Amino acid sequence: MSLLRPHLRLALAMAAVLVVVGSVSRAAFGLWFVPPDAALAMGDWAAALWLGARFDLRVALDSVLLAWLLATLPWVGRWLRPPRARAFWWTYWMLVALVWALGVVLDAGHFAYLAQRLTAVVISLARDVGEATGMVMQTYPVGRIALAVVAWLLLCHVIFGWLWRRIAVPVQQAPRKRWQVGIAETAVVLLAVFGIHGKFSQYPLRWSDSIELQNAFAQQLSLNPLHNLYDTWTFRAQSLGDAEMRPDADAIRAFVGLPALKPGEPISFLRTVPPKPERAGQPPMNVVLVLLESFAAHKVGAIGSPLGATPNYDALAKDGLLFTRMMSAHGHTARGVFTTVTGMPDVSVESTASRNPAASNQQSIINEFAGYKKFYFIGGSTSWANVRGVLTASIDDVDIVEQTRLKSPVVDVWGVSDKNLFLEANEMFRAQQKPFFAMIQTSGNHRPYTIPDEDKAAFQPPTPTDAQLEDNGFISVDEYRAFAYLDWCIGRFMEQAKKEAYFKNTLFAFIGDHGIIGVTGPHLPKSWHDLAITQGHTPFLVYSPGHVAPRRIDHWAQQVDVLPTLASLAGIGYRNTTLGRDLLDPQFDASRVAFEFQFTGPRQQGVLVGTHLLVDRQPPALFDILSDKPSTNLLQQQPVAPEIAALQQQWGHFPAAYGNAALYLQTHNHKLPKPQ
Repeated sequence: MSLLRPHLRLALAMAAVLVVVGSVSRAAFGLWFVPPDAALAMGDWAAALWLGARFDLRVALDSVLLAWLLATLPWVGRWLRPPRARAFWWTYWMLVALVWALGVVLDAGHFAYLAQRLTAVVISLARDVGEATGMVMQTYPVGRIALAVVAWLLLCHVIFGWLWRRIAVPVQQAPRKRWQVGIAETAVVLLAVFGIHGKFSQYPLRWSDSIELQNAFAQQLSLNPLHNLYDTWTFRAQSLGDAEMRPDADAIRAFVGLPALKPGEPISFLRTVPPKPERAGQPPMNVVLVLLESFAAHKVGAIGSPLGATPNYDALAKDGLLFTRMMSAHGHTARGVFTTVTGMPDVSVESTASRNPAASNQQSIINEFAGYKKFYFIGGSTSWANVRGVLTASIDDVDIVEQTRLKSPVVDVWGVSDKNLFLEANEMFRAQQKPFFAMIQTSGNHRPYTIPDEDKAAFQPPTPTDAQLEDNGFISVDEYRAFAYLDWCIGRFMEQAKKEAYFKNTLFAFIGDHGIIGVTGPHLPKSWHDLAITQGHTPFLVYSPGHVAPRRIDHWAQQVDVLPTLASLAGIGYRNTTLGRDLLDPQFDASRVAFEFQFTGPRQQGVLVGTHLLVDRQPPALFDILSDKPSTNLLQQQPVAPEIAALQQQWGHFPAAYGNAALYLQTHNHKLPKPQ
């Protein structure tokens, strides 16, 4: 070290401190968040900490790179090299320390909220400043976190003083020749470059290296939050043109029941579906589509959960049409709303499609309900994630009923309670003189998990033990109670609706906006947790006694299929321009699959088909979701079984083609003229 000039020694010392901080914070993160069922052996811990230290080293070296470069410049540098410019180095160090602290804090909050390490999603979530601030203030101990950050910065101030005295202040030493300093610094810089590259390979260390770890939680544990934020931020694509879409257009047209394009024919997925003949001559049916916040299937009794959180939903499911393997393509509410309304999964990487001005004007099957009154109910505000922009631009004459129009009191950052939202919607339905199509978006099953004071006496759910909660995917008793409260609100709504005249001629549909990553309990295969299938799994229920016969359907279904299915059940003819298909149309039964986006990594797309999950990545992966070792890539076993090779041949390109179609349609699905 004596051959290195002070500015390089100081930069390296700062990087070393950051690496230690990264390792300590990773160990603390692991001990705090490790799931009870993680089965994290010592080897898994060691592998995660070692890989994590390599990520930390890369980020630490990148963090001090600018200061070292400025001090190395031949003109500016002489004013920035120690022992001069103490204020410059102190300011730089404190800013870096603050960024690292914020990374650790945001990462912990992000993981507690979404069970994922810090990603660019936090940017989109924070854009709605009012609601984001309210949720954070009501959910997290902000005061104590702020004090901890201040304490960390004070410690960094002390560390800087020690480093400056030991490294930056000149000490008496033997004269050094310039060539000796040059060789030593060149060697150190080359080692630092290798540290940033991260591995003995043509390709640098990447987030995808974590996938090689055998344990699912170890994969998460190994990531550096700032590195992961950068990785997810850099994968951004918001549009696709005709030239890029045309190679895949025929495959997707075949999937939705259309013939191949003729030479020179414009790309289109438009098809006209005639009304069901059995509904001929009958009055129009109302539709009430309820979007349930975070309604994860593995927590629902009708899907097998033993904890009794959903007795009202379960009772409806016994007398209704239940799709047990309905999937959202992603794990966020804004994406779920966009997907349900438009019929295309939101495959935006940078942000959500609802925030993309070019994607706001969409054709929706809701518009095909000619002569219907259109409603959208939400307890808070549709300003969140620019949902209002999508709704108003895409749905003709939609009447948005939100917090400012509701009479009930606000209970938390998400606005009016779900119960009161349902009851006020019921009052408006009762007054309608013509058929209506209504969407109701709930929000109570969400941090801070508020149970309104007015309902605490009547709402008395079961009280599972902590062990039962952990074994069945609930992170706390508060989360369990919020989930059970959502079900209780469904019960109060349906209890009132059954007293109304409109009830006998209404389709009631319930679907979650997305699922939740977590353990499932023994009623679902291990892969639901290990391959993050729970993130998208949310049941779809249609309830309409006298119109829809009770039935349970176990094939794969997709959120994009909701509106085509409801339109067919309601008996209307409709134009469909996107990717959804009628779940009851037998022509599609041989190709019932579910597309997924980013379940297994940033920008990765996959498809659930039969008993397998196929992921389009390099190298491609195909998993048996019924296996006791679902993370085993069957395409890397030698020899590859013939049936696995055939499955890869048939569906290997489907995720890319389907994802391309979804991205293409974001900017090529403008609203059609009103139906006559």
